[in-house]
Amino acid sequence: MFCRNCGKGLIGSPEICPNCGARPLSRNTFCSSCGAPTTALTEMCTKCGARLGGKAVGGMLVDIYDPAFDLTNLSGQQRGEFGQHQFTCTFPTPVVILLHFITVGIFTLVYFGLKHSKLPMIKHDDFGAGKAIGFMFIPFFNLYWQFRFWLRLVDRVNFQFTLIGYQPPISRGLMLATIIVSLIPYVNLASVIMYPICIGEIQIATNRLAQAVKVSGF
Repeated sequence: MFCRNCGKGLIGSPEICPNCGARPLSRNTFCSSCGAPTTALTEMCTKCGARLGGKAVGGMLVDIYDPAFDLTNLSGQQRGEFGQHQFTCTFPTPVVILLHFITVGIFTLVYFGLKHSKLPMIKHDDFGAGKAIGFMFIPFFNLYWQFRFWLRLVDRVNFQFTLIGYQPPISRGLMLATIIVSLIPYVNLASVIMYPICIGEIQIATNRLAQAVKVSGF
C-alpha cells in the first residue's frame, strides 16, 4: 500500500504516514467500489483491492501532482528530497523543435523520455527513461502509453516549480488536447503544430530548472 499524500510505501495500515507525517482526514472515507470504510492514508482498499483517490482537500480528492495539493503537508526534508531533479544543462528550444521535425519525432521520444530519469521518483507509479521509452514501442499499448508518458512528464516538471513557489509553466490541458487530437484521423494534422508548442513549453521549463541550479550553485 502507498500513502495518498506522498506516494511512499506503507507497512500495515498506519493512521499517520511515517514518511510525510500526514494524518487521517477529519471525515470518514469509504471505498467507492465496495463501500468499505478506509483509512485516510491508504491508496488501495484492503477489502476489494480497488484503487482509492488522493488526499482529500476541501471535499475533493487531490493528487500530490495536482496544483491544489497543500505543500504544507510535506516536511522540509521531504520537500528537499522531492526537489532533487537532475536538470543541469540547458539546450536551445528552437533546436529541439527542429530536431523533432527532422527525425519525425524519434528525437523527441528519446530526448524527452530521458527526462523522466532526471526527475525524483515521488509517487509509487513514477517511472524512468527505460520504461518511458520502451513502452512506446509496444503496438496498441502505446496508444494508451502516450498519455502516461507526456502527462506524467508535465506533472513532474510542473511539480518542481510548485515546490519552489512558482506557478506551473506547462499547460497540462494543451498537452492532453494534443495527444487526443493526434489520435483522430484527419484532425491529427493539427498536432503537427500542437506538438512543437508542447515540447517547446517543456524544454523551456527544464532549461529554467537547469539555470536555477547554476544560479544557486547546487
